[in-house]
Amino acid sequence: MKFLKITSMALMCVVLFGCDNSNKVKTPDKADLTKLQDLVISEAKKVLPAKVDSNTSLVDIFKDNDVINYRYTINVSKDSLQIPETEKMTTESLKKVYCSNNQQIKEFRDAFPNGAVHSYYINDEKVFSVTLTPASCNTN
Repeated sequence: MKFLKITSMALMCVVLFGCDNSNKVKTPDKADLTKLQDLVISEAKKVLPAKVDSNTSLVDIFKDNDVINYRYTINVSKDSLQIPETEKMTTESLKKVYCSNNQQIKEFRDAFPNGAVHSYYINDEKVFSVTLTPASCNTN
């Protein structure tokens, strides 16, 4: 589905919102990390809800325990969505972006050291989630 490619772009947009001023190479302390995370979240929330494609919208972004969480709604019936295939393709697409060597993506991973969770809902029912951590980049 088209929303799979766009989902990756949504992740990139969030990264770009929060990492423009990240010139430092050193690991930030907890207070600095919290401020950076709050900045990323607050800037991203300014553009929500964001249409990802004709059937998918990014509706919320929040953090929990140094993890950034994305909530998407999909406007199709659960029966028409091929969940296993869609989940697999979405996971591969998001992992490719998350694990890239792009400097801004690296800074994003540093800002949220416990990873990212992308949760997809149809009519307020979670149909699947994709969890990515730095360890995800070490596996195929």
